[in-house]
Amino acid sequence: MRTALLLTLLLAALPATAQSGASRKARARAVKVAVLPFQAVSADVPSRAGLRATARLASEIHVTEGLALAEPPPPSTDTPPPPEPLTVAREAMKEATAAREARDFARADAALTRALDAYAAGAARLSDASELADAYALRAAVRYATGRDDEAAASLTHALAVAPGRSVPLASTSPLFAKTVERVRASRQSQPRGGVRFESVPPGLAVTLDGHPLGTAPVRVTEVPPGAHLWRAVLPSGEAVGGVVEVTSDQQAVVKVRPAGTGPDAALALALAGNRLDSAALEAASALGRAAGASLVVLGTVSRTGPGLALDAFVLAPGDTSPRRLPRLSVDADLLESGAPLRGWAATLAAKGVEAGTTESLPAEPAADVDFAALPMQVTYPTSEEHTPAAAPPATTPAPDRKPLAPNRKPLVRP
Repeated sequence: MRTALLLTLLLAALPATAQSGASRKARARAVKVAVLPFQAVSADVPSRAGLRATARLASEIHVTEGLALAEPPPPSTDTPPPPEPLTVAREAMKEATAAREARDFARADAALTRALDAYAAGAARLSDASELADAYALRAAVRYATGRDDEAAASLTHALAVAPGRSVPLASTSPLFAKTVERVRASRQSQPRGGVRFESVPPGLAVTLDGHPLGTAPVRVTEVPPGAHLWRAVLPSGEAVGGVVEVTSDQQAVVKVRPAGTGPDAALALALAGNRLDSAALEAASALGRAAGASLVVLGTVSRTGPGLALDAFVLAPGDTSPRRLPRLSVDADLLESGAPLRGWAATLAAKGVEAGTTESLPAEPAADVDFAALPMQVTYPTSEEHTPAAAPPATTPAPDRKPLAPNRKPLVRP
């Protein structure tokens, strides 16, 4: 009886084992597909819509028979992540302060250059502009000490511009430096203003300058005081970006707001956000596909169409010189009902592979029907308290210098 029971269990287990082996073989034969992040091509697309579309398509490919999701290799643990820019800036400021106290002005100046570069890189997370102003003021003091007066005055101008109306703490350490600060402040008041032009990828991003909202890019800002100014913006992916722009009198500085980073992923993101797919972007997509071990690569864009969104996608095999365009999908703005359309894309890829869609020549516009503003709007830099002229006192009648004589009301007596 026990032997019969064991035989029965064994026979029952054999089909399951065979089925499991067949499943493993099917997964091994499945086509590996890498889904690269979709990019919004305009600022009116809901925040993080591209990331949500990417995740939903990857989920559909993962459960589609004949397909397997190819994921990029995890980051190496051997190389530590780079330090935060603001941490680098603050450490460099400590080094510069100590070097100046030791009268090692060359080391102090080098440390301040690193600090200012790091502050510019971390400007999006810089909550208090006074840190940047103190760095400029310290560099001014170091350069005055070494006889580089013109460069020192320029640094002091940046310090006063980036935090208008704020006193310079370093001025309290030296009466001579305090007088220099007031002289540069007075000179700055009389200097001609400059301008800043903001351009963004994708177009339409809202930007701020010194905390003042300016509208959406492209935008031209006039009457900007000379010196350094902090700008910030938020990309459709939800990533905050920012930087420092140095304005010169009677000159227009240009700031290009775009996705940050380097490497093939950043190059592809920049191209797609600019509604452009060219050979360089295709090479970047191929490199990312090879790194993930994928046989197929899918990439695309998200754009606004009426109350909803449009998804435009391309498929290629790593190394292809021309992609193939998949049929455009129209989905709701929240992507809540995007499952069925994306499932159709996945089924097409499983059935046709790299032959899915129609061949597209390069360069191509993923979202061909998106209109962009050609001319930038123009705004005036908001006047700060430091530059507001004092109102003239109201006109009043001068006070008399003596008491008026009492009127003589005696009647006239005829003789």
